[in-house]
Amino acid sequence: MRLFLCALVCLFVLSGCGLPAAGSTVQVNEATTPLPLAMETATPAATQAPSSTPTPTSSPTSTASRTPTPSGTPTATNTPSQTPTATWTWVQGQVVAPILLYHHIADVGNSNRYYVSVENFRLQMLTLKQEGYTSITPAMLVEALVYGAELPPKPVVITFDDGNLDVYTTAFPVMRELGFVGAFYIVGDRLAAEGYVGAGELAELVAAGWEIGSHSMTHADLTLDHTILRTEILQSRLLFEEQLGIPVRTLAYPFGMADAFVVGETEDYGYSAGMGLGTFNTHTLGARFYLSRREVRYEYDLTAFMDLINP
Repeated sequence: MRLFLCALVCLFVLSGCGLPAAGSTVQVNEATTPLPLAMETATPAATQAPSSTPTPTSSPTSTASRTPTPSGTPTATNTPSQTPTATWTWVQGQVVAPILLYHHIADVGNSNRYYVSVENFRLQMLTLKQEGYTSITPAMLVEALVYGAELPPKPVVITFDDGNLDVYTTAFPVMRELGFVGAFYIVGDRLAAEGYVGAGELAELVAAGWEIGSHSMTHADLTLDHTILRTEILQSRLLFEEQLGIPVRTLAYPFGMADAFVVGETEDYGYSAGMGLGTFNTHTLGARFYLSRREVRYEYDLTAFMDLINP
């Protein structure tokens, strides 16, 4: 499989749409020959899909820089059920769904790009609900890409990197109220550290339908030293599986950085998909080890936020 994948990567590079060499961020947006996958089948449930953040130094995401203006906040009504209905349709091989990336949900009194204010986050989630979006997990998205699955007409994947405690204390209650679930990517050596979630909080999220993924063991740039990949990629997965008693099937590359070798090791170490950074919302089978995520920044007002959803 490693030889096949390497050959496939070379084909991408020659065609101008594949994975770059080590040290550069990958953006894959074309379908390729299906790759094998070992993962559990995801079946939508009444509250949501089956249960299953990096700190980029540079990001290929949109560069909107509008001052937040959370005026005219929509008001929440009764939380609608996300039980699949006749409007859910069978999708296979290609999924159109924005994958949002957050780091902190907190008020810090400054313009740190990684801190989305509580008010703005609530406004963004309310707007998604009123626009008819249904949250799905990465496992559901990958299931649709590989095997095919029923998905809602307007799916969205809401992800958080790093394991910051404010995601549990602030984002989780807002999303639970609206019937949304998310995916939380944890750094192994930060588990239960001050300001970060521990196994107890993660178990509660899993019970609510969230997916937990790995964000490596130490948040190192995986493209700079391939000798650390076993610890960073494999050992982090085994740690979370031991602590939580659940399979961990997706990896978020620190800083969004991955090369062909990192991608190959990610698959070999038992993951079914990898999360990167990008500027598009259409995901294909051939790109499942570098899925495009859209970073939500402090300075984005509602217009800029919706530009991520509907580019």
